[in-house]
Formats: sequence, C-alpha cells, structure tokens
Amino acid sequence: MLWMQSAPWHTSPLSYDTVRKLCRSLGTSEIMATVLARRGYTDPETARGFLLSEGTIHDPFLFPGMEDACRRLRRAFAAGEEICVHGDYDVDGITSTALLARVFRKLGGKVSCHLPDRFSEGYGVSPNTVSRVAEQGVSLLVMVDCGISAKAELEETSRLGLDTIVIDHHRPVEGSVPPGTIISPLLCDYPFKELAGVGLAFKLAQALLAEEAESGSGGELHPFLRQQLDLVALGTIADVVPLVDENRALVKRGLVQMARTRSPGLKALMRIGQVDPSRLNAGMVAFRLAPRINAAGRLEDPGKALSLLLAESEEEAGELADVLNGLNQQRQRIENQMLAEAQEMVNRWPEEEKSLRGYVLSSPGWHEGVIGIVASRLVEIHHRPVIMIAEDGTLGKGSGRSIPAFDLHGALSELGGQLATFGGHRAACGLTIDLQHLEDFRRGFARLADESLGKDDLRPSRHVDALVLGRELTLDLAEELAKMEPFGLGNPSVDLLAAGARIDGGRKTRDGQHLQCRVESGGASSQAIGFGQAYLLEHIKPGTSWDVVFRLERNEFNGSVSPQLNLRALYPRSVEPERTGDADCTHCDSSCPGRVRGEEFWSLLSTGAPLPEPWLAADSGGEAMDAAAPVVNESDDRVIDRRDYGAVPQQIARIIAGGESVLLLVADSARRRELLFRETPLAGGVPGDALVVGVRCSRSIIASRLRAVADGSDAPALMMADFVTAASTPGLVDAFDHLVFVDPPFSSAVFASLAALASRAWLHLIYCGDEVQFTKRVLEHEYSLRASLTGLYQRLQAERTHPLDETMERLV
Repeated sequence: MLWMQSAPWHTSPLSYDTVRKLCRSLGTSEIMATVLARRGYTDPETARGFLLSEGTIHDPFLFPGMEDACRRLRRAFAAGEEICVHGDYDVDGITSTALLARVFRKLGGKVSCHLPDRFSEGYGVSPNTVSRVAEQGVSLLVMVDCGISAKAELEETSRLGLDTIVIDHHRPVEGSVPPGTIISPLLCDYPFKELAGVGLAFKLAQALLAEEAESGSGGELHPFLRQQLDLVALGTIADVVPLVDENRALVKRGLVQMARTRSPGLKALMRIGQVDPSRLNAGMVAFRLAPRINAAGRLEDPGKALSLLLAESEEEAGELADVLNGLNQQRQRIENQMLAEAQEMVNRWPEEEKSLRGYVLSSPGWHEGVIGIVASRLVEIHHRPVIMIAEDGTLGKGSGRSIPAFDLHGALSELGGQLATFGGHRAACGLTIDLQHLEDFRRGFARLADESLGKDDLRPSRHVDALVLGRELTLDLAEELAKMEPFGLGNPSVDLLAAGARIDGGRKTRDGQHLQCRVESGGASSQAIGFGQAYLLEHIKPGTSWDVVFRLERNEFNGSVSPQLNLRALYPRSVEPERTGDADCTHCDSSCPGRVRGEEFWSLLSTGAPLPEPWLAADSGGEAMDAAAPVVNESDDRVIDRRDYGAVPQQIARIIAGGESVLLLVADSARRRELLFRETPLAGGVPGDALVVGVRCSRSIIASRLRAVADGSDAPALMMADFVTAASTPGLVDAFDHLVFVDPPFSSAVFASLAALASRAWLHLIYCGDEVQFTKRVLEHEYSLRASLTGLYQRLQAERTHPLDETMERLV
C-alpha cells in the first residue's frame, strides 16, 4: 500500500568491500550485490546458490515419526481401512487436506475429509468430531495443520478404536501434546523449522512415494508428487511462512508447476482471479488466489474450497470458482464496512483515548471471520497493536495484530486471567472473552502497550534495500532482481529508493482507480504506477521533491516489455535549516566564530599561495578538469568511476547510506556545505556528528576538532573538507572508509597525493560538467585573484598601514 507521509525510510549498514566482492564473483550489478549483502548473503557461493539453484528438499525420514506414519498408512491402504484426513479452514489447512487426499487415493487408500466449521466447531479437532468419525467406521484419523495441542480432545481415540497421526507445524502448548505418531519440526532436530502445514503434508507424501522414485535424500521427486507442488506453493505462500530454505525450494518449484497445472480447480481459480499463468508469481498467489480460497472458511463452508481443489471436471471447477469469487466479494464488502465502522469509532474517541498505544475495539455487529483482516489494516493505519472483538451475546471472539516492537502473545499472557481462551504468537493472536471483563481487559491492554512502547515505536519506518539513480532503472536490472523470487516473508520484494526525485505527468488510469506518472531522478525518467492510489494525484504538486520507494518490475503491454516502477511509498522532502553536530560550526561566512581572521589570517596569507607547489602542475586546469579524463590508473580496483552519472547529491546519499565513514572532498568547503546540508537527500537529515572544515577555518579550530581524527580514536562518520585541508591534516584522509571526489581534483598530482594518503579507502569519482565548471571558478577567483590581493596587502604592510583590514579579509 502507498502511504503519503513524512515518516522516515531507513537502510541497514553494509560492508562496501562485501558488495564489490559479490560484484566480481557473481558478475552482478552493484545494486543487486547491495540487496544481497543487506539481506545477509555476504558469501559469494551462498549468494550464488540462492539465486541460481532450486534449493534443497530435505530427507523426509529425518522426522522421527515418519517411518511409523508410513508403516501405519501402508497397512491401512492394504487392508482397505477407512482413513479420515482432518484439516483446517484456512488455505494452508485446505491445501494440506487436498494434497493428502490425492496421494492417499493414488496409493489405494479409502479416504474421507473433514474441515471444521469456523462458527460451530472453531479451530482444530473437537471431541464431537472424533466421536462422529469413529461412528462412521474410520480407523485412522490423520490430522494436518492442527492437533499438536489436542491431548484432551484426542484422549478418547484409543477407546473408540481410532489410531491417530498428527502432522502440525504450530507451536505446541506445554503439556498438551497428544500421544501417538507426530510429525512436527518443532519436536525434533529436523534442519528446517518453518515448514507450513502443507509443507509437512508434502514431506509425508514424499516419504510414502520414496520407494517408487527414490525421492528421499537427494533423490528425484516422484512425477505424481511433482504435480502436487502447485498445492504446496499455494498453501505455503498463503500461510505467510518465511520463504527461505526448504520453503523457498518448494515454492520455487511449485510456481513453475502451477503455471502449467492440470488441475481444473486451479485453472478456474486463476481465470476468476485474472491471473495469467505465464506471468505467475508469489504476489499473485497471495493477493488474487489465496483470498478466494480463504473466503469459504471465513464466511461459510471451507468444504467448497476443498471441492474446487479436488474437482476433476472444468465444469464443476468453474461453478465452484464462481461461488468462491462471490464469497470473496462479499468478504471485501464486509471488511470495508467494518473498517469504516472501526475508523469512525476511533475518530469519536477523545484525544486522550486516541493517544493510547494499544487499541481494543469491539462491536456486536462485526463478523468474526473478518476481524483479523480488519485488525491488520488498522495496524497499518495507526501503527500500534490492535485487537478487534466480535461480540455475540455475553461472549466475545477477538483477533489481534501487532507491530514489531510489541509482543502481543506476551501481553495476553499477562492478562490471561481476564480471558476465557487465547493463543497465537508475538505478531498475531486469537482470543475469547466474557464480555463482563471487556473494560478491564481494554484498560490492561492499553496500560501494557503504554509501558512497553515509546513514541519512536509508533512511527513507521520503511526498510529500503538500495538507493538508485534514475539511469540505473533498466529492464536488465528488473530482470536481474527477479532472480530473487519468489518473494514473501523472509524474502520480501526488493524496495528501491529514488531520493529527491520529481513526479511528473501524473494522471488517473481509465477506470479512475490507479495513479500513472513518471519519476524523474538525476535527469532520467521512468514510467511508474501506484495501484489503487489515484487519490494521491491532488497532493502531487509541480516542483515538489520526493523520496520515492518502489519495486522495479517488467511491464508487458501490447507485445512490448519495459521497466516499470510499482510505487510503494512517497515521502515529501522539505528543505530543513542547515544543521551540523558542531554547535560552533553553523555557517561558512565571515561571521563564523571558527573562521581564520586577524593576525592569523594575515600571517597565513603572507606565506604565499595556500596550494602545495606540486599541485600547481602544468595540467592544472587541464585533463583533471575534464569530467571524462582518466586521472588514475584504471587497474586500481579501489576507484569507483561514476563521473558521467550525474545526480551528485543522490550519489552522495547512497554512499553515506551504507553506514561506513565518508570524507567528501571538494574544491571549496564554504561554497559546498549547502550541497551536503540542504541538497543531499538523506533520511532524517545529515548525521549529527558531521563536520565541515576548510582553508578558511582557524588552524587552532581545525586542530582541536580533528585531534581525534589524527590519532584515529574517534573519527566522525561524515566530513566535508577541501583538497588543501584534507592533504595538510595528518591522518585525516586515512581515517575514512570512503573518499568521495565531489569536485574534480585540481590536477592529477592532487589526486595522486590524496590517493596515496588513503591506504584503505574506496575512491569515488562522481563529478560531472557542472562540478568541473565550479572548480575552475574556484581556481580562478579564489587562488588566482588571491595572489593579486596578496601583493596589494604586502605593499600596504610595507607602508605600515592597514586601511582596509576588515574589507581585505573578506575579499581575500
């Protein structure tokens, strides 16, 4: 969702050495290497495996209960026993049930399925269900995506003649694990703990089919099992488990299978969801397919969704897909109405209540199948934990969502005495409550939130993977970043940022729902779209500068393919007052308290030109003043040459955002400080310890400010210095990780001198034509004119008179 706000974006620190190593080893762009490094892929071989391999599918027999489960199931298949697969009413539970039903039937099993009704049975297995399936002649109950904490519910199974197999990925409640065969990654040393329920169902199927296809450790998957990977991808994506390790391997293969699926149900689902199989990705599954499956369990009977996935004819599948689409539209209407009611409720609160850091909202008219979705949307809007409760008589059923800084399950544990039941984890929860305790619970929840959350916790901050320049937003980059798919929890879509960009040509799409525009950054313009964000058009004014967060994607239209920016967030930039960490150094004019003046000024001037003699070489103002001319040995891999890129403030921001120490080298610090403090688009402004020093600064001031730099004990993270000061201050240049040549060095000798002083730094050349012209003017007006004025001063001094002391200081 696109939010127009002034909340900050942020980047995580990274080693530029690592970025360059990844570039060399993998042959990637620097942006791709930056994204990989920020996500922890710092080893080239690990990164290569992440990008290029399908991933590892582990041996299913690493689960201690797997052999027992397979043995019991094969006996049931051979004897013709009745088997019931008991799932759950969400997408994970429904796909798990469909997968096991398909595989069991393939192996000759007699299978029935049961999905609990959200409203009459609630989550998980109930004693009534156990009794009912036993009466129907079932002798083996296989529970998938539920059952791990059902010790009490399953205590009668032995008496009823039922054997049980529990396949569940949820965290068990202490003391509630039932007896019998259990397949859970949390109760053993299985190498990956984050499989969804459908992932565990796949492991059981993999084990059962292993004898036919040698699909255990390292073997090829059975052809029939490969065909089921479409269900595995659907359930895994929908359950929002981390798409890393084995989940990534399953989803990556599953999306390929789904694109060519033979399932009439999935074909019909993609048709009704307007999903082109040739362009299928995890986002389409999450936002177009999964909600339609979920709608059945949220509003009515989840069995309709199961029937769709198991449908064998296109006619049956088409009818069921239409039903689910209708239910999803109904769910959307209910959701929007509930959201509006909840927002109106908050708006009516007095300011004291609005300022609470945790919200509990309740109403007798709310639908318990939808409150979780609405709670999520309220968290997005208010950025604080929210619990919504649907009242029904004297009982309330609630669902909560949280922000990263607040442990929702921990809070409910403290307030457990006021609740009938509760469960969940840090970010989400479910509960039931006797409504006579509602007000006490509301106050207690708000108190815990107020005690544990600070003001900064309530300010959303979007993580950005990389800062980019407009010229870098190419189709090649879009396709390169797509190698990181599938995206989801644990591997989110890549968020890029164009800092200080312009938005031009904004208009609504034909249906009036979406925003189309162009984003201009550093002289290059890119097509962009904000889905569902047409309302922002009235806020985008000409001349406004924005930090634009987006996802770079391939756009196919009328047979042509081009890069497109999918807008994620817009942050309006405002010019803040110039600021620095040094209270004495707030400006660079003649009134600066740290400026060289008086006798110190004339003493310095009387020594002659402030430029070292070797710098006044024949090529001064020559080849070094050419933005394209080589000034260094191109074999020096420390040099990052981007002199033709433009967008100098944006390039500075990108280097600083890496989190390493940076020295900006300029021709004239006084005239360039505005570039740093006003023009460089940094989140939150310039770091508080930034310093600006130059030839106009008092030598004593420079010495005191840079003493820590000289001995290497406490170098500031960011400094701007002119070439002369940088070269003449011992230890300064070598104290930084990055030397950024914002302006061209006065000569090749200047560059060589500074590069020699920087034994460990990366050397960035980012100047262009404008910077060349600026530097020529500095040389002409500052140093050439100074010689004439110096002669005048020496003549006046010889006559023992200073008729223009103050004026002369300002002129010189």
